[in-house]
Amino acid sequence: MPKQKCLLTYISVFCLIILGNRAFAFGADGHRIISKIAENHLSGKTALAIEAITDDADLSELSLWPDQIRGIPKWRKSKYWHYLNIADHEKFETAKRSSRGDVLSALNDAYQQLTKPLLSDRERLQALSFFIHFAGDIHQPLHVGRSGDRGGNSIAIKWPKQTKLKNLHWVWDSGLLGLSNLSVEDYVLKLDRASQTQIQRWQQDGFLDWAVESKMLRSQVYEFGIATPAAQAGKKPLVISQDYIERNKPIIEKRLLMAGVRLAGQLNQIFDPSAQNPIPDNK
Repeated sequence: MPKQKCLLTYISVFCLIILGNRAFAFGADGHRIISKIAENHLSGKTALAIEAITDDADLSELSLWPDQIRGIPKWRKSKYWHYLNIADHEKFETAKRSSRGDVLSALNDAYQQLTKPLLSDRERLQALSFFIHFAGDIHQPLHVGRSGDRGGNSIAIKWPKQTKLKNLHWVWDSGLLGLSNLSVEDYVLKLDRASQTQIQRWQQDGFLDWAVESKMLRSQVYEFGIATPAAQAGKKPLVISQDYIERNKPIIEKRLLMAGVRLAGQLNQIFDPSAQNPIPDNK
């Protein structure tokens, strides 16, 4: 059995046994959607290079691995790599970054790893998995969050038609996406309709641009309309209104699309720098 396939089998079985139904950053389906959109925009040469690394494994499942390993002692250090805390008034260029790493530095590190020709099969597969995953995480606004509320994790919310309280981070990871009740494949068909102009513009942006965009979106994330004083003070859960959902669901869907298109652009840049951006089959 090829080394890559052995590793992927180990990863899949080990994580299923240990972690079961743990909630994933950006939601498992969010990462799957991003990966499948990216696949639509890979050049043929890039697709073959990735197939050689993964032994033709499903990228959408590989994208979940970085979330699944955070409870394993060897990889506990990686839990800090999924987000970046920055205050509203701070700029990335001058903000004090965590010495334990963050999503911006981890994304860049994974990219650099993938460009190294002498990387082992195991290291290359792991770097690819991290890169795919962090490209998704950095597009979720609350993964570029405020430390005071832990990226929205400390803000209790009341979600429509549910009695159990959720938190604001969950809303942007999974809640808004789940409302469509679409399969991953159908969501990809719905979203992957960017024009060639949009694709080219998005793929010109760098990792820092992705983070800046997410930070800028926080003003909309925290706009709840009328809230009771108790809810504003954090003493009662915020009620997520239909207006909030209608305003913000298109935003998170666009972030999924942008993440997928940009992920493909970066992978093409690594494995096939001369590639033209392919037009998805579903256009």
